[in-house]
Order: sequence, then structure tokens, then C-alpha cells
Amino acid sequence: MSDRPELISVDWGTSSLRAYLADASGVTLAEIDADKGALSLGRGEHEPYLASLLRDWKSRHPELPIVASGMVGARQGWIEAPYASCPAGLAEIAAATVIAPSAALGGVRIVPGVSCRDARGAPDVMRGEETQILGALAGERRGEGVYVLPGTHSKWARVEGGRIVGFETFMTGEAFAALKDHTVLGRMMAPAADRTEPTGFALGVDAAAALQRPGDLLHAAFMTRTFGLFGQLAPDQLAEYLSGLLVGAEILAGARGANSATVIGAPALVQRYRTAGARLGVELTPAPAHCATRGQIAVLKAISDARR
Repeated sequence: MSDRPELISVDWGTSSLRAYLADASGVTLAEIDADKGALSLGRGEHEPYLASLLRDWKSRHPELPIVASGMVGARQGWIEAPYASCPAGLAEIAAATVIAPSAALGGVRIVPGVSCRDARGAPDVMRGEETQILGALAGERRGEGVYVLPGTHSKWARVEGGRIVGFETFMTGEAFAALKDHTVLGRMMAPAADRTEPTGFALGVDAAAALQRPGDLLHAAFMTRTFGLFGQLAPDQLAEYLSGLLVGAEILAGARGANSATVIGAPALVQRYRTAGARLGVELTPAPAHCATRGQIAVLKAISDARR
């Protein structure tokens, strides 16, 4: 670890922004959290907003490059960075970066997202996760594996030869929130008194393991209500059952028979997935820290190497 900054790293998602003053290995030296996501700002607002956040860092370190990833590069973000098509590795993603002009910041390099098509020809996309995967590959010093990035729209990606060859998106987090807050399933739920209480979550994961037909998930989801009606689960266990069911179904579909994967995300969510994975026979190993920043550093190095 060094105390010399080498990069201003910006992870700018849909609903929030995090900026890091980082050293050459990706370790955070200083951090800024902001609640204005890339899609909450209108045209012409992204550059002055980011410049105001980074003014102090940039004045002290005017030579530092700024790299941003996430929804900032979406069509509705600051400036569109068109998707790189799978298979996409470091070289392809680095070549597809775009520069957002900024007199105050000296230009901001934006990492593109990645797109792919499934067996039916249906398109799928990610923005930001590709940078985290690149960072995990750099941190683990490997070029193969399955990577899961849980969240509102969870991603399961397969990497071969250092390139993302395909991935699938699962609306697990968003579906959980919608079912919990906007359907009959949430009416009997109560906040969990003890977040470590495993009964409801384990029951949900086991229900996912028992699914046999595509429609069985919808049937099992309704049991969130009936388990409450018949007193088989306490009100504070019902949300955990629903979570376990959806997370378990996602892992079974995303793993596609693989018995191990690397999981990238917030510690609490990573642990939730590891718990479900262990119950389903899928070993999920936490990724190294600072994946997004590590990925941005790798992108900068690839650009530098290509210019030589």
C-alpha cells in the first residue's frame, strides 16, 4: 500500500455516486459519497456536479486521471459509451472507452458497458459490473471463472481467456422489493427482530431447490402468505423466506451446474449469497476488495500499453 494517489475513481450508478482517491493498487486513500445518481441529473448537469465534488482533489492533484464507470455512460447519463459486445476482455473494453469533455476536470474517461445475446438471441446488458469483473480478475490473477454480482439486477458472468463470454441478468433484488412492498405477500410481514435468524431464509432456499417447472417459482412465492396464515412462519420470518426463495432460484439458474463462483458486492449481501450457495452446493468465494477501482486501473494500463 502506498499513500501516493494515482487515480480518481468514480463509480456512478443509477441512484448514487462514490468517488475514490486511490493508489496504484486500488487502495482507497480518501472517499466521497453522494446521493445523486447518474440518471437523476439532466443534460448539462453531470459535469458541473462532478467538478464540484472533485474540486479539492483535482486542485491538489491536477495530473491525476479520472475514470468513471456505471450508469454515467448510459444513454440517459452524462455521455453514452456504447456497449462492447461479448466476448469482451480488457483490450475490447479499454478500446471502447469514451472521453467526457470537461475543462474543470481535464476530461473524464468513461468505461463502456458490455452486451451479449442469449441462446434465443435476446439481448442482455451490464454497466459497471464489467469493470468490477476486470478488477476481480486482476486481483485474483486469473482469466477463467464464473462471477456473480448480486443486487437489484444481479449478474452471472462467465469468463474464459480473460474475456467475458456471456452473462445473464436476474431481477432478484427488484422483484423482492416489488413483491414485498406492492403485493399481498407483504401484508403479514414484520421487520425481523434478529437479522441472523436463519429459519425463514433456509426454508426459502430449500423451496428453490425443490422447483421443477418454470411456474413453480410463482407458486412457491405465494407460500410467503400461506406460511403466515397458518402460523408455520412468524411474521418476521416471511420476508426472509421470500428472499431465500428468490436468491436460491437465481443461484440455481445462474450457476448452470457450476459448483463454484466468485461473488462481488457489499459484505452483507455477499454473505447472504454465500449462505444460500452453501445450502445448494455452490461455493461462492468473496472477490478481492476495491474491484471497481482495480478494474479502472487495468483499463488505464491497457490503454497505455496499446499506445506504445
